[in-house]
Amino acid sequence: MPADDLRERLERWSRSTGIDVEVWALPGRPLPGHVAELVQATVLDVLDGLEGDGSVRSVGIALTAGARGLRLTVSGHGQGLPPDRLADRLRVRDAQFAELGGGVSVNVVPGGGVTVSAALPGRPVSRRRGR
Repeated sequence: MPADDLRERLERWSRSTGIDVEVWALPGRPLPGHVAELVQATVLDVLDGLEGDGSVRSVGIALTAGARGLRLTVSGHGQGLPPDRLADRLRVRDAQFAELGGGVSVNVVPGGGVTVSAALPGRPVSRRRGR
């Protein structure tokens, strides 16, 4: 998944929802296919949940990847979903990250927003498709 593809998806989502998206960081090179698919599905799950909340007015996204691993952060600024509702949406993604040695966490600040973080160690991020 090239960074331009993700940026384009985010821009389309922002236009269709009216929720501002600020991209803080994206990797300079494509991610391996299996990781790219997982990241994209996770981002879409989070955005879908934030859109359904109704109070979220802006979202910030950072995705970094390198030899030491991958870090994904999606923050929605607003009242946010109830933590259990968003956690339910991400249960499958957390299991998928765990299969690769990583995980997903949800942090809610009442009245302030929600941040979803996901991480993978370096090995799954640097593995090439077909290996």
